[in-house]
Amino acid sequence: MYQLTYSSISKEGLIVEDLENILETAKSINFQNDISGCLVYHNENFIQILEGEEEDVLKIYDKIKEDGRHHSIKLLWENQINTRSFQEWNMAFYRPSDQNAKLFVENILLLSDYSEKSTSSSLSFWAEIGKVLRGKTLNR
Repeated sequence: MYQLTYSSISKEGLIVEDLENILETAKSINFQNDISGCLVYHNENFIQILEGEEEDVLKIYDKIKEDGRHHSIKLLWENQINTRSFQEWNMAFYRPSDQNAKLFVENILLLSDYSEKSTSSSLSFWAEIGKVLRGKTLNR
């Protein structure tokens, strides 16, 4: 089993329909390839973790790097793992609305503090989410 974490910045003018298309495509492709993971979008930043067979994860990551809806893609971590951290999700995704953004940030920060961080990739993933949610800018 293999795990990869990356961050990127959304293109200027990304709209809700773009995010929905990203999510639908990711769910379908990940299901077909037995890939699990999580995608977080906040303050124009994406952070994603992918888990599965190494060849499949790298093939999907190559496609992700070609996607024009984001840029400044930065590989944060990749490694072999014994078990998945996101087994139950083909692609978990949540984008907070303006009304619940503060609660979302607080809840995700709590989750990141209490999540099992069994791999360095998971640790990196949650650390990067913490930076974004605390208002630190990635890759700029």
